[in-house]
Amino acid sequence: MGEFTRPAGTVYPQFVDSKRFGSLSGLAPDEQRGQWIGVIDDREQSRVAWLRVSFGAKGLEVAPVRMQELRGAPGVQSQRVTDADLESIVALPNGMFVAAEEGHVRASTVFQPALLLMTHDAVVTSVIEFPKEFQITMDDKSGIRPNQGFEGLAVTPSGRLIAGLEQPLLPEAKVTFDRGGQGWLVEFEPARSTFRAARRWRYQISPTPRVENFDDVCTDGENGLVELLALSDTTLISMERSCLVTKDKQFTANTVQLFSVELLDGSARKQLLLDFDTITSRLSSALSRLENFEALSFGPIVNNTPTLLIASDDNFRATQKTSFLLFGMR
Repeated sequence: MGEFTRPAGTVYPQFVDSKRFGSLSGLAPDEQRGQWIGVIDDREQSRVAWLRVSFGAKGLEVAPVRMQELRGAPGVQSQRVTDADLESIVALPNGMFVAAEEGHVRASTVFQPALLLMTHDAVVTSVIEFPKEFQITMDDKSGIRPNQGFEGLAVTPSGRLIAGLEQPLLPEAKVTFDRGGQGWLVEFEPARSTFRAARRWRYQISPTPRVENFDDVCTDGENGLVELLALSDTTLISMERSCLVTKDKQFTANTVQLFSVELLDGSARKQLLLDFDTITSRLSSALSRLENFEALSFGPIVNNTPTLLIASDDNFRATQKTSFLLFGMR
C-alpha cells in the first residue's frame, strides 16, 4: 500500500541529535499515545523512539516524535538496561511494554538474552531470563550464538509472549545457501506481575536465498528468523531475512520473506506468504536491493482494512536506509 524511505543521516528538527535516531529493529502500536514505539539496537544507552504513522492522500507517512532512554527501576541491574541489544518490542494490554535483548557479548561482558518488562515511561521494572539451554556459554558447544539469539517477539491475544531464535543452537551449524536449520520458539506465560518460560516449538529456518552476483554472506548475515507477530494464540507471521555481499565486498543485498506459522504440538508449521523479491519492481529505486528489514507490527487501519507495518534497521551506516512498508491484510 505504501513506502516511506529516508537515507541514513537524515536530520529531524524535533531531535536535538538526529544521529541517535535509526537502527530500528522492532515496532509496536502504542495505543495510549496513538503512535508506534520502536526499539533502537546500537547498545549505546538503550533507548526507544515514538513515531506517528499515517496513510492518506500522500501515501504512507512516518514522523519520529521523540526518543527516551531506558532506565532501571530500583533493584534492576543498570547495565542490563542501558547496554541492551534491543531487537523487538510488544505492547501488553495493561499498557506496559516488553522488549527483547537478543543476547550479545561486549568487551568480554556477556549479556544473556532476556525480556525487559518496562513502563510507558521506559522504566524497566524487571528482567526476565531465558532457560539455561538458551543462554550464551562461550564454549562453542551449547547455547545460543552471541548476536544471533532472540530477535523476534510476539504477544498473543491471551497475553502470552513468544520469542523467536534467529539461528540454530550450538553445536548445530548455521543456516547456509544449501541447508536450513532448526530454530526455536519459546513461550513465556503470565505469572503474577512477571512472566515465566513455558512451552517451546521447533521452527525450521529456510536456507539463505541466492541472489545473482551476491555470492557471499555478510558477517552474521545468514538467513534467520528476525521477527514474529501473533494473529491468534496459535497462528503467527514470521519474518526471515539475510544479508548478502559481492565477492569484492563492495555491495550488499538483502532478502526478506514472510511466513504464516501454525503452532502444533512441539513444532511450528510454516507456509510462505510473501517473498519481497517479487515486489521490488513496485518499490522505489532506493529499495532495488531491499533493506535490512527487521521490524514487524500491525499498522494503522486504512478504510476498514487492517495493515502490516514493516521497518528496516539501517545499522547507523551511511550506505543503508530507514524504510517503512505498509501492506493491506485480507
